[in-house]
Amino acid sequence: MEDTKNRTIADTFNAKLKTPWVWLIILITLGLTALFYFSQKPGVIVYSRYIKSLSDYQLMDMELMRSMSAVRCGYAGDSMKVLSQSMSLRELAVSFAREMDEFSSRGVVAPPPYSVHEFERRVLSKVAGVRRYLSVRQAWFGTYDKVYADVAFLPDNVSYPLLVTLDSARFGFPVTLPQGLDVPDSLALRVKALLDENVEHALAWNRLDNHETVLAGEDLIQYFQQESMNEITLKAKIPLVFYFLTLILLLSTFFFIFRSKN
Repeated sequence: MEDTKNRTIADTFNAKLKTPWVWLIILITLGLTALFYFSQKPGVIVYSRYIKSLSDYQLMDMELMRSMSAVRCGYAGDSMKVLSQSMSLRELAVSFAREMDEFSSRGVVAPPPYSVHEFERRVLSKVAGVRRYLSVRQAWFGTYDKVYADVAFLPDNVSYPLLVTLDSARFGFPVTLPQGLDVPDSLALRVKALLDENVEHALAWNRLDNHETVLAGEDLIQYFQQESMNEITLKAKIPLVFYFLTLILLLSTFFFIFRSKN
């Protein structure tokens, strides 16, 4: 008796599975489940986090260059601040690149690898340049103070143009030794060497004081902003699809019940 009942249930279940309407209901249910799962993925939140992180990087970069401007003019008494700022930039760039590599390996949408690696390369190059510039510029000011003091003892008609030139060099401008001044040979050589070194520092400063790293970060920000907008646009359509499938599911269920009764 019980075996007959079980066979009847199994036969009924198999018969129902052969009905197209049952498969339609199952497929719509699976589609609704997939839509719900996709709608819960925190894509926009992730993109917003990286937009904020890269925006913070741009602010840190500007703060670093403001500190470096003080170094350039000899007004920075403590180099630890510059070193700390440069290390923060480096850690942010390396951490960001590693996370993007991990995203790519997992198949998650991420910026093109070449743009991420170019961003990391530029940041690391800038940090290395900042450290070199900090070291040589501080050493340069040690020599500058001694030369400036010796020039100040020269006659006014000689010391004034030299001091003006040294003041320009102090602010990082590439200047050369004025001609036609009666300067002792030994001092003239020291002044010339100091100014020549300053010209090299000016070139190094131009390589540092550019917008390459900022632009690289801006490109990544625009990428995440675009992906965030695409995600918002796509998820805005999910409720419409959800309601449409729900309506079809409801109608299919009623129709299936009606056919079953008949």
